[in-house]
Amino acid sequence: MRPVMTSMSIRVDAEIKARWDKLSEEHGLNASHLIRQAIIDKLEELEDFYTVRSRLSEPFEPVPNEEVWKRVGLAD
Repeated sequence: MRPVMTSMSIRVDAEIKARWDKLSEEHGLNASHLIRQAIIDKLEELEDFYTVRSRLSEPFEPVPNEEVWKRVGLAD
């Protein structure tokens, strides 16, 4: 089942739009697909960043290397 699509409107200056149009026309690229993928990539990057930032804001107990190897099943 395909996800329900909705539209977004963004504002970019004329130079960026012209560059985008030129690149997609010259190489036969689907502009909507590329913009959608760029948004997904950035969302994933930001989600990761804020997850790490949140986890680092809480105190944590360091774990010795030997214990880490044990927990992941790679201890001798």
